[in-house]
Parts: sequence; C-alpha cells; structure tokens
Amino acid sequence: MRHFPVAVFCALFLVPELLGAGQAHASILPPNDLHLEDRIGRSDANIDEPLFRTLIERAVRHYQPLAEAHHAGLSADLDWEDPTVNAFAIHLGPVWIITMKGGLARRPEVTPDGFQLVVCHELGHLFAGYPFKPSVLGGFSAVSVEGESDYFATQSCARALWGRDQDENARHASTVDPFAATQCNRAWQQEADRNLCYRIADASQSLAGLLAALRKEPVPAFGLRDVGLIARTSALHPAAQCRLDTYLEGALCAQTRDETVIPGKWLSGNFGPLLDRYSERQARRQSCFSLGTFFEGARPRCWFAPVASATSMD
Repeated sequence: MRHFPVAVFCALFLVPELLGAGQAHASILPPNDLHLEDRIGRSDANIDEPLFRTLIERAVRHYQPLAEAHHAGLSADLDWEDPTVNAFAIHLGPVWIITMKGGLARRPEVTPDGFQLVVCHELGHLFAGYPFKPSVLGGFSAVSVEGESDYFATQSCARALWGRDQDENARHASTVDPFAATQCNRAWQQEADRNLCYRIADASQSLAGLLAALRKEPVPAFGLRDVGLIARTSALHPAAQCRLDTYLEGALCAQTRDETVIPGKWLSGNFGPLLDRYSERQARRQSCFSLGTFFEGARPRCWFAPVASATSMD
C-alpha cells in the first residue's frame, strides 16, 4: 500500500483553496472525541492489526482497476496506531486515497464486516458519483455526499466483496434482525441473495452502534424509520437512524450497478440544472430511485431530494 504524503494531507485542511472541483476530502464521521477512549490492545476490540490491513487491502484491490479505467490511481494510507475514530477519502484530481485509522477499527461496536462497510463508505466518496458535495470554490466537488457513500457501501461495494462468500453469508440467517430479515425476504427471491442481504444488515447494525456512541444517543433500530423529508440533498452526515435506513435500503435495492460507471463524475464542477438532471438520470440507471417519499431500495428522503420532475423520469 502506498502512503499519502503527510505534507499534502495537512495542506488540504490548512489551505481550503486547494479543494477545487477535482480536489476534495470527506470522512465517515464528523469530528469527535472518541479517541480519548482508545487504547491499542483493548480486550473488547473485534479487529487486530493484521485483520485491519486485510480488510482494507481486499477492498482496495477490487477497486484499483476501476480507478485506472477512470485514469486515476487508488491507494490506501493505513495508520493502525492512530487513535482517531474516523476514516477519510481524498480526491486530488487523478490521485484517489482512502485513509483508515486504527482507532475506528478498535471500537468495540465495530465488527470486521462493519469495518469493511466503513472502507466501502470511503470508496463510495470516490466511486459512487451523484450527488456530490459542494466545492469551497463554488459548484460541486468530485466526492459523493455522505448519504450516497452510505448507500453505495451496501448497494454496490459490499455485494462486490461478499457476493461469493456463500458459507459466511448463510451464517447470518441466524443472527440478522427480524425486521431486516423480513425486508430482505421481500426484496430478494434467491436464498443466496437473501443471505447476502442478511449479512449486510448485520454489518449495518454494527455501524449503528458506533453512530449512537458518537452522538451519545440510543442505538437506532431497523423498523424505526427516519421520516424526515428534506427539500434539498444534504451534504452533511445524516442522523444515525437515517444512516441505518440508508444502509438497509441499499441492501434491498435489486438493481445491478455497473461498476465501470460513476454517475456524473466528470461533470462535477459547476453544475447547472441541466447537468444535475443528466447526472441524476445516470444514477437512476444504476440504482433504485423514486420521486415520492418512499420506495423500497431507494435513497431515503431524510438526506436525498431528487431534482428531476416526474415527466423527466426514464
């Protein structure tokens, strides 16, 4: 794994003007003080350093050829000793980097599968496409908003990484939350697909526990849906329940995503209404989509607001 130059990493945060349309960064969590609870070797951690590296490297290996197809290079910066409870994605034109911290992997709420969803989320900032975060220079950056990265993690990335792990996937039929199991059974007809959906739901519940610890609030639950209805897509980290809803909807979406397509990626910059709609149209072909308030497998309206009109739907 290549390591990201520290001087460049610092410059991203100290000099906001560097973050243009093709230059941006994002993280799975807002800044937090959970690092104060961290210690290497804690007995309640589910992940050790070798597993930490294996989980990241497996995902990065899968997506490196896809980055190259988009004339970019993908690498990971791994820091097991760093107590920071967060992970980052950095987009510097053709240089795409995910930065993973040991403090997040050591959290007791985080299972190995939950951590791999974190890796998928960071990759989602680079590969998920529309909708994009605003750029500090105006228009939009080249990294996907938080909700879209969550959706990509379960709708596309986890399926790509775990789709062939049939024995491990089947094990989750006995551990999955009953409400999530019912939803998975409605969405998928084949046993293998249902088992994969169960596994993704279990991993999502692991991250829900981390989000609750971060916000010092009750753990969100499947079935307690965030009924928020926003007027404009949010680039911020959604509330914990909204994020759990997003993970589950991604797992329920039966639309197969073409991994070679990043909807709207090279249109990110100074979006106008026309390009917004074009990018959204690309995204519709790759995922489940609804202009209404709820549609199984679609992005939840607690963070996503479509720009298309009903007459512009394909």
